[in-house]
This record gives sequence, structure tokens and C-alpha cells, in this order.
Amino acid sequence: MAAGKIILINGTSSSGKSTLARALQGMMDQRYFHLSVDMFQQSWPQDFLVYSDGQNPAAADGLLAVFQNDALAEVRIGPAGFRFFAGLYGSLAGWATAGNNIIVEDVFYHPQVLHEAVKALHTLPVWFVGVRCDLAVAEQRERDRGDRAPGGARTFYPLVHAHGRYDVEVDTTHLSPTECARQVKAAVSQPVPPVVFRQLAERFA
Repeated sequence: MAAGKIILINGTSSSGKSTLARALQGMMDQRYFHLSVDMFQQSWPQDFLVYSDGQNPAAADGLLAVFQNDALAEVRIGPAGFRFFAGLYGSLAGWATAGNNIIVEDVFYHPQVLHEAVKALHTLPVWFVGVRCDLAVAEQRERDRGDRAPGGARTFYPLVHAHGRYDVEVDTTHLSPTECARQVKAAVSQPVPPVVFRQLAERFA
């Protein structure tokens, strides 16, 4: 059985990843399952995500969300947190290996999490999609949504694209979700296979 295709969308919080994923899911010629890290949060034990001022406590075994002036300033990842991400991307590899096409969205704010994704998925057909968005626009969307802690868009903004490589990039600042989805679909529909995850695997090695 041929492996399914993976469209992996990365961008800062409130940049339009979920809206793009839904538009893309409805546009693709084949069936795609839409998955996100948020879906897996329902499985977290109560002590997995800890809130802090950065000093009390200064670390957590899972995830430590650091708030300053009532805004998210940092997310620190402990050993259990890295195991979670390794398991998450290992499970997504299983989805694709079984022949399922999937659209996945994440915020790669920590290089080791990207390493885990690359390690699990680089032998599969992964189109790595970068979602660009002006910070002011992302922050306004964050305020309009009202379902996220303030500060996420700004905190993750300088971190998510630090690796610098994508198979395709879209800018949701001025383009509609449909227009961005068309760009991604066009890239995935090309006979040329994606290369960035393989390149990143070589670099990380």
C-alpha cells in the first residue's frame, strides 16, 4: 500500500493555519483527514500543562506556560513534553503509512520538536507549508478570537520560521484562505516530490 500524503502546516498562533487547513481539506481531489496538536490536548493529564511566572515553578516535566503581565511569554518543554511530541509525530507517521492522506497543523517554536517531526516523517511524502502573516494582523486575529491566551502570536512569531525552509509558503496577511489553499494544492499536485523534510533530516543528522 502506498503511503498517504502529509501536508504539514506551520506558523505562529492565530496566523490562519486552521482556516487554511479546512479550506484545503474541502478543495483537495482526494480525501484528507485534518489533524492538529490541539486535538491531542484532550488527552493531557491535569499536571502536564503548568502555568507559571517563570520562577515559581521554573520548569515542568511536561509543558510550562510562562505568563508575564497577563500575556503568554514563553512555553518551556520538559522531558515528558518531548516524549509527547515524539509520540504524536510517530502516530502521524502511522496514519500516513496506513495509506491515509492527512493535513496537520503545528507551531514549531522549539527546534527539538521539529527534529522529532522530521525524524518520524522524513521518509514519507511531506509537504512542509509555511504560513506567513504580519504580526499586527495575527495579534488582531488573536484578540478577535478570544479563545487563546494573549501573547501567543508575538511569542512564537520570531521562532516558528527559524529553520528557514519550506516546500511551499503562503501569506495570509492579504490572501484569502481559498487563495492560499489553491497555492498549496498546486504545489502538492506537481509531479515533483517534496524535498524539505529530507533536507532537514540530513542537516539534523
